[in-house]
Amino acid sequence: MAPNGNGRIRILAACLTAIPVVALTAACGVDTSSRTGGSVGSGPVVVGAADTIESELVARLYAGALGANGTATELVLGLGDQADRLAALDGNRVSLVPEHTGRLLHRFDSAAEVTEEEDVYDALSRSLPEGLSVSEYAPADDRSALVLTEEQADVLGASSVADLAPRCSTLTLYASEDFAADAGALDRLQSLYGCTFAEVVPAGSPAAGTRELAAGASPVHGTTAADSVVAQDELVVLTDEEGAFTAQNVVPLFRSGVLTADDIRSLSVILQLSTADLTAMAARVRDGELSSADAAAAWLEEHV
Repeated sequence: MAPNGNGRIRILAACLTAIPVVALTAACGVDTSSRTGGSVGSGPVVVGAADTIESELVARLYAGALGANGTATELVLGLGDQADRLAALDGNRVSLVPEHTGRLLHRFDSAAEVTEEEDVYDALSRSLPEGLSVSEYAPADDRSALVLTEEQADVLGASSVADLAPRCSTLTLYASEDFAADAGALDRLQSLYGCTFAEVVPAGSPAAGTRELAAGASPVHGTTAADSVVAQDELVVLTDEEGAFTAQNVVPLFRSGVLTADDIRSLSVILQLSTADLTAMAARVRDGELSSADAAAAWLEEHV
């Protein structure tokens, strides 16, 4: 399915402050409440979020951008994994959810082998089932990555996957769930770099795995680029020149016909969202410096 609209039109709106604990937002503001059930009709655009800080932040950015354009929005938090989010869309309980291009592509086309941003987006647009649409993706990219501590990187002389490849057969990879979700990544590491790890061990959440790595408990960690702990702990993310890892750009997935052309144009402000922006906001929220609503409102105020 072709994407619904494009363009990088900046939204000029004066009101972006989050409105605390309300059921609906109209004209401006970001809903901080959550609810379950109900259905989408001719009322507000219902923006859903997974149960992660990053997903909630992006959902609030989408809701805030729509609200700044005069569109009433409602926010539903804690939708769970991708299957839960798709079920919420299919059940007409939400109108729009933040997703990642590569993971969504592999959901609808498990045989897809493309990894570059534009190729992944084009393949995703073609693979979407009837009734679902996407608009343009943001630069924020949560693709898989191999990570070392600075000390390990120095010892191994590695700043890229190519540098690490000759040593892979002697190393254990601790792979987070999000890293493992990149279908075919390990096969591509082998075919593109000749890198086959001696052992691949599940590491649970990205945050748990990178903290373990920072403590020196594991030699190589497979995580994702938007894992905020990577930036906090000053770990070394190995560059992937050959494209072994699938692009995972932030993209809005929505029910076809729910958004107007103006709504879609209003989402263009999120095209300024970078991986660094998202990880920095998530780190501040995770550390209790500010709420996700305040972080989203501040970002929108700066970029609208």
